[in-house]
Amino acid sequence: MRRKFSLAAVFFLLVSAAQAQQKLAGTEAKPVKGGVYYAAFRTSAHIARSSPEIFHGVSQDLFEYLKYKGVCIVADPERGVLETSDQMSTESMLRLAKFAGASSLLLVTIDRPAASWLKITVQSFDESGKQLWEENADKKSGMSGKSAPHDVGEKIKGKLAAHIGKEGLPVDPAVSIAVPVSRIPDAASNLQ
Repeated sequence: MRRKFSLAAVFFLLVSAAQAQQKLAGTEAKPVKGGVYYAAFRTSAHIARSSPEIFHGVSQDLFEYLKYKGVCIVADPERGVLETSDQMSTESMLRLAKFAGASSLLLVTIDRPAASWLKITVQSFDESGKQLWEENADKKSGMSGKSAPHDVGEKIKGKLAAHIGKEGLPVDPAVSIAVPVSRIPDAASNLQ
């Protein structure tokens, strides 16, 4: 009898601790309706002329920048952050966004055109598929493309800053912080 009581007490304490931890985490595990679904696409030209490390580094650097700026990014419960080289239609990505509970799609295309070391295009779509805006940045000059991930990443961040808190890049006021771009970790520069 005493052993059953002890097991019940331990079980109760574990459940209570788990519930308290969930309350402390707040909305972290819950999808935020009205957020943005982040998807990164690697073009066939980038596959042919660059490395997967550059692609993932640039994508993660931009993703982290948006998180630091308080953008409401909705995680896909099955896939997490979508980084792919598989061609998908915008409609398919919008379906994934809706499934995750997002109200818009942020499509980041990372390319390596013949005339550029790196090109990043960011497109924002509302849930109906209407394109809200588009920004791009690239690096065309230089003897080496070694600094391209950092240079192009900083250019695109500067352009995206004008959209943060507006349609396509909603900000969660509860996590919004002002962090200078120069103080945000730059994952792409670690690849050089």
